[in-house]
Amino acid sequence: LLCSGRLKPYKSLPCISANLTEAWWSDRQRPMETKAKDAWGLALVLFLGQLVAFSMAAASFASSFLANLGVNTPLTQSFFAYLLLTLIYVPIHLHRRQKSRIPWYWYLALAFVDVQGNYLVVKAYQYSSITSVTLLDCWTVVWVIILTWYALGTRYSFWQFLGAGTCVAGLGLVLLSDAKSPEQQGMSPNNKLN
Repeated sequence: LLCSGRLKPYKSLPCISANLTEAWWSDRQRPMETKAKDAWGLALVLFLGQLVAFSMAAASFASSFLANLGVNTPLTQSFFAYLLLTLIYVPIHLHRRQKSRIPWYWYLALAFVDVQGNYLVVKAYQYSSITSVTLLDCWTVVWVIILTWYALGTRYSFWQFLGAGTCVAGLGLVLLSDAKSPEQQGMSPNNKLN
């Protein structure tokens, strides 16, 4: 009746039709769908982050275990991680068919530095405990923030600093647990630095 013209609508009320109601309802549903997608995306990112953390912890444990057995193969241990990265990211890069914005020789230089860093971290398990190596490896977060701040001019948000602060607090706890004597840590006789 209101839209048929028989009754005059109140000045501030528009003519309400079925289409307007459907449009209003669909607009109200879109944010819920978006929120659901965002929630699933966040859950996926958190799950993948935990999967990477678990993989790194398992690799650290395996490196420490092999070092305690006297096995000296740091490059072989890192090889499988690099092989997996290559099998995943090279096809993705080729599928995109985009020209790289960075020349190939920079990738080669960064790959060389990364391989050397990982080699030294895995090699460190032969000379120290897993706690000490983890302690040194955790400083990566702090140094990446410092170096990117000064060298690249990266600016971080409060939440990023809060996350980094949480990592540093965990680093402090690892430092406290590493303060025990080597006998209490259960270091193997294979370790050369005590």
